Amino acid sequence: MKALYLLILCMVFGYGCQNKTTPALAPVSYTVPDSAAIKKAVDDAYAAISFKKGEQPRTDQIANFFTPQAQLINYRTDSAATLGITQFVDAYKQFIIKSKITYFQEDELFGRTEQFGRIAHRISTYRTFLNNPDTAAERGVNSFQLIKTNTGWKVSSIIWDVEKPSLKIPDYYLKK
Repeated sequence: MKALYLLILCMVFGYGCQNKTTPALAPVSYTVPDSAAIKKAVDDAYAAISFKKGEQPRTDQIANFFTPQAQLINYRTDSAATLGITQFVDAYKQFIIKSKITYFQEDELFGRTEQFGRIAHRISTYRTFLNNPDTAAERGVNSFQLIKTNTGWKVSSIIWDVEKPSLKIPDYYLKK
């Protein structure tokens, strides 16, 4: 009896200490894959950081497509730079200002989704246009991790690396 009381007490205490900022998970649908909704969540994340000449970046909207605890991990250099979503938005703003970016477009060249219940992974080959809509300034591969919340699919992390002479994007990530 004492053990049962202790177990119930631990369960109640554990429930009361849950992180209240974690998005509520949506009910699981095991019969219908959410591939289109997951692809849209990734496309929305790309669109949130993109803007055309004459427009202002919509930096106040970027976090809407991510979980509050999202991590963005960049391997542009030899070591990983890890940022939370707020840090990422601040760094993005500074990049736009310091680099005098007047046009920024990032989109997916190829993607593949894997899903199990309320978790998903999308490998996404991207290209970035900076100040010139005709020539890609960069290509790379993003690894998106997403969770299904009550408000839809949200990005919980992105890990990316950029193409460079010593690291070419393989054909299987380019749909060749």
